[in-house]
Amino acid sequence: MTELLTTLKDALTRNFGYKSVALLFALVFWVWVQSEQRVEDRVRATVEWRLPDGTALTEPPLEQVSVSVEGVQAFVRLLHQRELRIVVDLGKAREGDVSVDLTQKQVEGLPEQVHVRSISPSLLRVTLDRQLKRKVAVAPVTVGAVAPGFRLASVKILPERAELIGAASVLRALDAVSTEDIDLDGLREDADVDVGLALKKGVEPAGAGKRFTAHVDVEPIIAERTFAEVPVMVREAGWGTTVERVTVKLSGPEEAISGLQTEEVSVVVHVPEGYTGPGGDARAGRADGLRFEVIQGGGDQVRVVDVSPATIPVTRKETP
Repeated sequence: MTELLTTLKDALTRNFGYKSVALLFALVFWVWVQSEQRVEDRVRATVEWRLPDGTALTEPPLEQVSVSVEGVQAFVRLLHQRELRIVVDLGKAREGDVSVDLTQKQVEGLPEQVHVRSISPSLLRVTLDRQLKRKVAVAPVTVGAVAPGFRLASVKILPERAELIGAASVLRALDAVSTEDIDLDGLREDADVDVGLALKKGVEPAGAGKRFTAHVDVEPIIAERTFAEVPVMVREAGWGTTVERVTVKLSGPEEAISGLQTEEVSVVVHVPEGYTGPGGDARAGRADGLRFEVIQGGGDQVRVVDVSPATIPVTRKETP
């Protein structure tokens, strides 16, 4: 083992000066190759548009182009980490169609060791129009569905109109502007949702009116259900009826109606305290006298639509 280490040490240290010089020459040669070798590559450049005051483009302008470059390898590699841009200044252009030759524009951010071979696309055509402000209606856009047993009654946007700024020809053709998606998924009650506008590029809100309130009105679905053979009982002792069962029709929220069990529905007849008459017909909703009421477990939102028969005869039981 000692002999092996000695051999390796001799191999590394023998002619150390010559080896150091050789390594130095290799490094210098590598640096020279990197500085002299020329390569081609494609990079992205941002297009920055400068328009005359009071004007706008009728279509969203191109925001990025592909630039073919050639130059020293070390500098070309660095371009992928840089932000390159091409400024298109239309400050002196008139309203109407304008042609822009990007090959005549400077690509800002390129080092001197790199030059442009081509730009794609190189020729752009845009339409310059007068800038306009206009108020248009705001149309809600909804996604998803409310909870089962409920329905969407309405969606109101406040404020109802939005003031926009953009090219005159574009805004004149715009009857309404849509909101961002309003999610209704699983809603069971009214809700106020903060929402923005879904605007095409080139059209912007004027001023601070960028956010809106969507008032979502959710209502339960109303359903009817008929219960046959509903039992009848007289609450007060000493009184009875010949009608043992009736048919009851109920109406209310679909969720409550569908979940109502048959045994949760019954009819109770009331005889007023101190009543001395021989009996008679009990009716629903009577303020005094013989009356009956429908007992149901569906809650306050469930109401009675019909009871058949509409009257229930009440008689005094004979004392044995």
